[in-house]
Order: sequence, then structure tokens, then C-alpha cells
Amino acid sequence: MCPSYTVTIGTDAIVFDGRSFVVASGKHADRVDAAQVRKLAKSFVTADFYSMNSSYRARVTDNPTYVLSIVIDGRTKEVEDYVGSWVGMPAVITELEDAVDALGRTERWIAGSDGLVQALRAEKFDFHSPQAQVMLKRAVILGKTATVKEFLEAGVPLGPLPAPAPGVTYRDFPTDSFGWLTAASRNPDTLQVLIAAGARKNDQNDIDSALFGAAGSGNVQAARALIAYGANPNVDLSEPATPEKAAGMTSRRRGEGSVLISAAASGNPEMVREILRYHPNVEARGYEGRTAVFTVGEYRSGDKGGARVECLRLLVQAGADVNARDKNGNTPLHRIFLTDVQEELLKLGANVNARNKDGETPIFTVAFTDALAVLIEHGADLTLRNNKGETAMEALKKEGPARIQYLREAIRMAHQN
Repeated sequence: MCPSYTVTIGTDAIVFDGRSFVVASGKHADRVDAAQVRKLAKSFVTADFYSMNSSYRARVTDNPTYVLSIVIDGRTKEVEDYVGSWVGMPAVITELEDAVDALGRTERWIAGSDGLVQALRAEKFDFHSPQAQVMLKRAVILGKTATVKEFLEAGVPLGPLPAPAPGVTYRDFPTDSFGWLTAASRNPDTLQVLIAAGARKNDQNDIDSALFGAAGSGNVQAARALIAYGANPNVDLSEPATPEKAAGMTSRRRGEGSVLISAAASGNPEMVREILRYHPNVEARGYEGRTAVFTVGEYRSGDKGGARVECLRLLVQAGADVNARDKNGNTPLHRIFLTDVQEELLKLGANVNARNKDGETPIFTVAFTDALAVLIEHGADLTLRNNKGETAMEALKKEGPARIQYLREAIRMAHQN
């Protein structure tokens, strides 16, 4: 997801060339103060940049690469920085990188920050083009509300535009598999701007998909705004959406289930209450057959203040089944990550020895020591065998020593309690 771009600063201009994961792809230019450029060049000389190594590369993966270069009187020097601070790169290199970005004001082109639309106006950019819509949508996704307003004021249309002419391409052009409202669903201020502009007013699919996204973010304000705009809290999103076409390309989104499933995944009880007000089907399922009860406990981070336990209670009070099955026969206990939700499921009647289609009980599938200990404390039967005739201890041996150690430690903890 790292932005890929080049920014070149000379005494005559700033030139930005965005390739991918930037709001403004393609080449863009702006004026520059020549005195500031000379001052920056002097800082390179003061830092003795020409004496630096040509490359500082750490032996790690999945990090951004920076290439910093300068030309003074025909003399060129280039330095590659790949987590260079780990391998002795002088800190001044990072300072110079930041100084180039600062003088070039690259954040406006990269992230749609203040000044982007002003710069585009100066270069006489076509705000009625498909490329302008791409920029607007990226700004919407990032929640750059002020920039979104400026794009709309500049005349960027929200309606469909013809595909680019043959031979005309836009870098990193999206397939547009989601609409304007869905793109803004997790940013309520940006969403309100689009609603005020009448975005996708007659596109029920986009409005409903946006509600699904807002519910998943836990933002009740955004969800209420979308419902007032016509979103259906009881929409069935379990089937793939109707294919959408944009710029000559077609895409299809996989159905995710119900808005209630998304609300439960947010871990915000207020969001769950809001959607339950509309009496949705609490047993609605996503494409893997999981209900809202599953998504409450599948979250891998901590449960702040017991909020997810409260979500679970709300669902059960509304009639949700704690022993629901997904398409593989798993119950919520088979897929649990949070021990407090796990304990609540058991208090509410979840079957600790329920078998999935492979004959596995939750003790076979839960991965962490604390969660395993809870299952054992509540009567998990370690002698039960799966469809291959294996006990949990025998089956977990195939998954490596760590899983066996987790189970042994869980048995020890359960016996101590």
C-alpha cells in the first residue's frame, strides 16, 4: 500500500509523477521558489551527501524504498534507503528525504491534502474527465472532506462518464466495484458531503452497501444518515451484487450477508442496538454461512470494556442461536478469539463438544492457550475423536510443537483452577 511516486525539484518547477496508491496519478507540476531550492541544495552539500554510500539496505521485507538523488553542476549522487537506519545510514539522509517532500508538498498529490485542487486548477486540469473522478474517489476513500468539497465545486461529475478513448489509459485505474457512498461509508463527514450532493440517490445497491460499511465501522451517525437517505437495514447482501461496469471494465462483489453481521463485527453495542431496532433476521448468513454471533467473537484484538460481550447479549436477547452452524458445521465456539466472548457463549448455552463436518469439537480448532483452557474448564472432552480417528492431542501434533504446547499448557491451567 506504499505510495509509488517520483518528485523532482529544480529551480524552475516541481514535477510530481504518481504511479500507484496516490490520489493524483500521472504527471503534475507546480511553481517553486528558486531561492528555497538553492537553500535545499546547500543543505545537501552541508551534509556531505556526495560522500554517502550509494545504498543502505536492511535484510527485511515489506518496507518502502526511498531513492534520493541530486545534481549540482552536472555532478550526480544517488542514495538508496531501504530501512537504512537499521544498517548505519546517517540520520541526515532521512532529514533530506523529508525536506524534499516538504518543499514539493507531495502530500497534496499523494493523500489529497489541502492544496491539491488549487494545484490542479493552475495546470488547467480537466475536472470533467474520468481521471478526475478517480482522484475524487480516492479522496473520498481517504476521508479528505475538504478536498472532496473542492473537487465537487470544481465540477467533477458524480454520474457515469464514457470509457476512455482507445489508447487513452489512466494509471492504476480502478474497476469501480463500489460506488461513491460505499467509498465514504467509514468517513461520516465525507459521507454527508456526498449525500448533500445527491450522490447515487437512485442506486439502492450503493446505498445499502454503504450502510454495511458504516455498520462495520461502528459509526452510528453515518448509519443513521444512510438509513435516512434510503438504505435498507434489512437488505440481504448474501448474494453477489449485480455486476457494475465502469470505464469498459466489469466487476462483481461477493455478498457479505446482513447489515447486522457487519454491526456485530464492529463491536459497538450502540450500532447493534441501532440495527436491531429494524427487526432484522438475526440468523441471516454471509457467504460462508456465518451469522452475527460468529462475527462478534472472531475479532482478534482486545475487547474494550466488555463491548463485544454486550453485543453478544443483545443478539441472543433478540433470538440469535449460540449454536448456529456455518457451511463447514462450525459453531461460534469453533472460531473464537476472545476469551470473554467465549465464556459468555458458554454461559448462554453454547455446546463445548459440538462437532463440525470433520468431527472436530472446538478444542481441535481454537488456537490459543487461554481459550483452550476455558474450553477444558467447561467440560471439553479430550478423548473425542474426529472423522480421522484422532484425538485433539493427536491431531494438533501435525500442526507443529507450538500448538501441542498451547494445549498442554491449557490442560495444566485448567487443572490448577
